Parts: sequence; C-alpha cells; structure tokens
Amino acid sequence: MISTTVTTYRPFAATDAPEAFAVFRRSLFDYLHRIGMVDAETAANPPIETAWASQGPWIEHLAATAAENWIAEDDVGRVIGWALSVERDGALELTHFFVEPGTQARGIGRGLLERAFPIGRGKHRVIMATQDPRALALYLRFGVNYITTSMDMVRRPRALEMNSGITFERLTPGDESVRAVGDIEAAILGHRREADVRFLLGNRAGWLARRDGSVIGFAFGANGSNSGPIASLDPSDIPPLLDHVENEAAAAGLEEVYFAVPMMNDVAVRHLLAGGFQIEPFYVKVLADSRSMQLDRWVHTGPAFII
Repeated sequence: MISTTVTTYRPFAATDAPEAFAVFRRSLFDYLHRIGMVDAETAANPPIETAWASQGPWIEHLAATAAENWIAEDDVGRVIGWALSVERDGALELTHFFVEPGTQARGIGRGLLERAFPIGRGKHRVIMATQDPRALALYLRFGVNYITTSMDMVRRPRALEMNSGITFERLTPGDESVRAVGDIEAAILGHRREADVRFLLGNRAGWLARRDGSVIGFAFGANGSNSGPIASLDPSDIPPLLDHVENEAAAAGLEEVYFAVPMMNDVAVRHLLAGGFQIEPFYVKVLADSRSMQLDRWVHTGPAFII
C-alpha cells in the first residue's frame, strides 16, 4: 500500500505515459481481483509491457488529442492517479480515470475528475465505466446517468456465407472516408469523431456498407482480437456487418474476435448468441447526460476507451 499525505495535480506530460499506464493496469487488475476474474498474484503483478504493445498506440492517440489530461502525484513525486478526457464535436468523454490501489477514498479521484471532466463542460457528456461501485458513485455526481450495459462477446471466427445484398467498399485514409463515417456517427451518436476515425483508418481495416448504392452503415475490422466500431442506420442491418467483420477475421487466421456490444442492441446480441458467441464476464456501463445516442444500432470500438 502506498502512503501519501499530500496530493498534487498537474497536466500530463509525454514522459508520464509509462507510469500512468502502469497505474491504469494496477487499478484495473485490482478491480478484476475484487470481482473474482483474476487471482491475487496476477492482480499484484498485472501484465503491463504486453498490454502497452497493443494499447500504447491508443494511449498516445488519445493523449495527443485530449481535451484534458491530468496526473495526481504523491508527496515524493510518484504518479498515483490519471484522468484523461477528449472532446469530439462538442461531446466530452472521459476515457481514462484510474487511482493507484491503496490511495483510493482520499479525494484523489474527485480532484482528478474536477480537472478532466468538469461539470458544465461539453454539449454532451459520456463515460464508458467499469462496474466498480466507488467509481460509479463518483461519476454519477458529475452530470451523467446510466444508459446501458455493454458486454464483450467472443468466439473463434468462422468463414460465413453472405447473402444480404449488401456490398462492402474498403475505406481508405482521407477526408472522404472520414466524412462518410462521420455522417453516420452524427446520425447515431449525435456527434462526429474525426480525430478518432482518422486514427482508426490507419489502425485497422474499415468498410462502408451499401445496399442498392445507398450507404447503410460502416464497419471496422479486427486489429488483434479487438474490432469496431460498427454502425448501421437501421438496426436490422447490423447482422451482415458483424458477419463481414467475422469473415475478415477468419480469413486473417485470428484465434478470436471480440465485439463490444451494448445490451440495448437486441439485434446484435441475438445474432451473436445464435452464432455461438460467448459472453465474457466483464461488463462496462455507458453513462451519459442524455439518452439521445441510438446504441441499438451500434457496436463499440475495442478496446473500450471511447464510445
């Protein structure tokens, strides 16, 4: 346990990334131990370097495009907390909020949230949160409410026969693709995420879905086991988009493919369960200040740092 009597807050610097990421992993694995998903030894020594290899590019992207990014330090200069938010088209989203185990319940979290997710900022406010009751109690005091629960659904990908009448057009990096994806995001989420779409286009394969020449949605494929986002203007069109991503994952020889699915997306949940997908015992709460997002036709970006 880390003992501290003084906490100072300062803006995140690039050199803080290793320590901040380590706090994130220790805090996350402490939570996973408390809910019985990992043993005490794993919680005490969580994988950090291997996780950075897959998640580091996301951390660097979000830090480079952050609205607010704050570090909490103890009285000897150790990083004991980290909170990062991004603002996309007026929507403020908290992407990271972690406090070193053993220093919680001392006001550090509130101090970080006051800086990274200040009440009154953003025309919309969003958080993807674990079910940790201590963090949830704090989030709900910062202008958001419960919207839905999301879950990871996983299986070894299969090659599927596609007879949907939908064609898939490969997205290429550039303004035209960013605009096409942004139009759908604006219709479903209520805001565009241009910085994130540009990052995704350089990070994983993406496709625009059309029927009879008209755009009906988009899908981003798997990078490692993570996939998404996936969106359709009509909820009934989600299954062929999921199948296309699974097909591509099977063709790439991936061992597993994950979809992070809002439980209010009934069509996706039923389709994936019928296809043999299993539900992982790790759930995420979607919190927001309004119920305007149409998450019944949405599958999240993996890893679940952003909506």
